[in-house]
Amino acid sequence: MPFIDVSAASLTFRPDAPSMPVLDRMERDAGPLRLSLRLLGASHQAVVATPDGLIAETLAYRSDFAPDLPEAFSQRVGSWRHRYECTVESLTVPELRSRVRALRDRALMRSDAPDLLVGVFGEDPDALTALEVTGTAPLTWRTVHTYPQYGEVVTTTGTVVPV
Repeated sequence: MPFIDVSAASLTFRPDAPSMPVLDRMERDAGPLRLSLRLLGASHQAVVATPDGLIAETLAYRSDFAPDLPEAFSQRVGSWRHRYECTVESLTVPELRSRVRALRDRALMRSDAPDLLVGVFGEDPDALTALEVTGTAPLTWRTVHTYPQYGEVVTTTGTVVPV
């Protein structure tokens, strides 16, 4: 799959996207919830199976949708609330490389970070997507997408809690 995501401005957030082709995934249980964090190349998809139905978030380049990268989003599925937050940072080359190096080092030490999955894409080793489970009570995850050609880091946080 070619490296398509070129900047934060090209991304689209969709809570209703269908399952997409997965390069790698990480699954975790948190009480009655089952999280599937999916690496889609330079993009991600999080799907949470709840007793009341599925909750999903997808952040990806989508040629069939206009770019849309909200700072926050919330949805309710039955007795569960999903919150999504997104920040875009502009970093200097040394700052971005330092952030990428820290993520890659943690991923290499997988025993120290079993809840971290990192994929590197394109020809630039600083272009990566990292997926991390950060908590199970409440169920929380974080994603990091780096776009070194623009010095951008897109960080998302997702949380699912009972209502």
